[in-house]
Amino acid sequence: MSKNTTIKVSKKTLESLHKLAGEMANTMGKRVTLEDAISKLLEDRYNTLDKGSTKIEDDREAFLVLLDQKITGGQPEDFKEYDYEDIGSN
Repeated sequence: MSKNTTIKVSKKTLESLHKLAGEMANTMGKRVTLEDAISKLLEDRYNTLDKGSTKIEDDREAFLVLLDQKITGGQPEDFKEYDYEDIGSN
């Protein structure tokens, strides 16, 4: 494979890449190429995949903690069975 290659992207995608490159240049304080922008997107994607399994585990643990919390005010004696006899007939 050659050192450089050409890829076709839509105008909308190209505009988004330029916007990302501009934001990166603003943050970094130096010129950023479209390749730098693409590389950053790929790097972020790989980092997200690596952290995905721990995030799921953290979310599961947080959910279980929420399930174990007691809620005041709602006790079994506070609920009564609905009386279906009050439903009017047509």
